[in-house]
Amino acid sequence: MIIDTHVHIYSFPSFRDLSKHIRTMEDAIAFRTRYPELYKCNSTEEPTDNADDLIADMDKNGVDLAVVQARAGFVSNDLVAAAAKRFPDRLVPLARVGHDQQTAGYHDDPGPVREAAPAEFERALASLGMRGIGEMFVRAFTNEIHPEKIARDLSGVMQVAEKHRVPVQIPTAWSQFGGGLYYGDPLWVDELAGRHPNVPIILTKMGRSIDRCFDSALMVAMRNVNVYFDVVGTNPQHLRLSVEKLGADRIMFGTDWSTTWRWLRDPATLHEIRMKVIDDAGLGNEDREQILWKTATKLFGLESIAGRRRSQAPAS
Repeated sequence: MIIDTHVHIYSFPSFRDLSKHIRTMEDAIAFRTRYPELYKCNSTEEPTDNADDLIADMDKNGVDLAVVQARAGFVSNDLVAAAAKRFPDRLVPLARVGHDQQTAGYHDDPGPVREAAPAEFERALASLGMRGIGEMFVRAFTNEIHPEKIARDLSGVMQVAEKHRVPVQIPTAWSQFGGGLYYGDPLWVDELAGRHPNVPIILTKMGRSIDRCFDSALMVAMRNVNVYFDVVGTNPQHLRLSVEKLGADRIMFGTDWSTTWRWLRDPATLHEIRMKVIDDAGLGNEDREQILWKTATKLFGLESIAGRRRSQAPAS
């Protein structure tokens, strides 16, 4: 079984076919600045449901379940929940707030977004059936740079997560979006994790193969047992060391599939790139299974849906 814990859904009409623009990882990273006029459709066009494309890619690559959240832009939690509801045995939705600022630019004053976020997350978790809080681009909630002040500003969000016993994703390292790069070094998360020991915090991308960011992520995770990683963008060496220091039961598979990244094909497809990291890390079968699905099953409470999916698999 494979559970992809890091997927961004929804697209836009102008993004229907980006095969001419994106072949390599470098193309995907530079897409926003290389084609600024095309990229503006994030803010000007109505989002379109691309869950069918996702399911097709999942089937092609042997992915059983995907934990999905909104892509950057004006994609509401209601839209994500509706898309996931179409595939209840394949897609599990997460809530997001502030991701519109990734494309439109961060507000000078993050106060209003921060103050409104707990109520929106409460609605998404209680009424929309979402299973956690997706990637928080922290600059949308605070412009503080002291760890204690950052943790203070995020306390409302963390209290909602603790109430519902759901994980929170925090991205690490670089982002293709403008601004907010300071928060990519996750050293500051130590304060947040220490104040909220009952909230699982997923440091997505685990430093994205950048030693400085990975070292910070590993230090934070070693000090706080409520901190987890996903493998998006990491390398075999960092993955192997993480398994040795933390254990595979705190690491999850993810691709970062989205309307842009899905077009990678040179030198390999997105799923092939992510799986090769696990293959090259030289992990044993037990650790591989833990990363590919067991950790996610426990952390996101997917026992029922994973059980149904496994029962539908053909006998080997």
